Amino acid sequence: MLLLAAALLVSGQRADSVRIDRRELAEYRLTTAEFEQFRKASARIAMLLADDASFRAEPLFSEEITQSADVTDASAALEARLRSHAGLSEALTAAKMSPRDYTKCALTLVAARLALGFLDSGALKAVPPGAAADNVAFVRAHRAAVDETLTDLAIEIR
Repeated sequence: MLLLAAALLVSGQRADSVRIDRRELAEYRLTTAEFEQFRKASARIAMLLADDASFRAEPLFSEEITQSADVTDASAALEARLRSHAGLSEALTAAKMSPRDYTKCALTLVAARLALGFLDSGALKAVPPGAAADNVAFVRAHRAAVDETLTDLAIEIR
């Protein structure tokens, strides 16, 4: 998780045009509208995760995704899973959110929430200005809703 957070806080080089690249993630800014859409999709996804035993063996937010040293690999794995699983795809369609947008929002929320925890504990002194700082400020302002949503998705933030 620390590697994911660190990688999302700094901009990287452009990967191929199909995958979400580091720059796209580093420039992404959380908004209230997108977060509400994410919450709507996540509520549906959380019900699916609770009801489908296959997610106990292979969580949606697996170690491959949450502990990846490469955010492009993590985003590709999550987006592919969202596209390939009928129930996940239906949940996103019902919430009018694309797998790509859900992936960007999810990874950004996790990184910003981790960064906020590091700031609060004193382990991190500051966040670089720009999108990263804006996203941490967004998470600080919506902390209860963010924590509730991440918990519902079985994403543990310490």
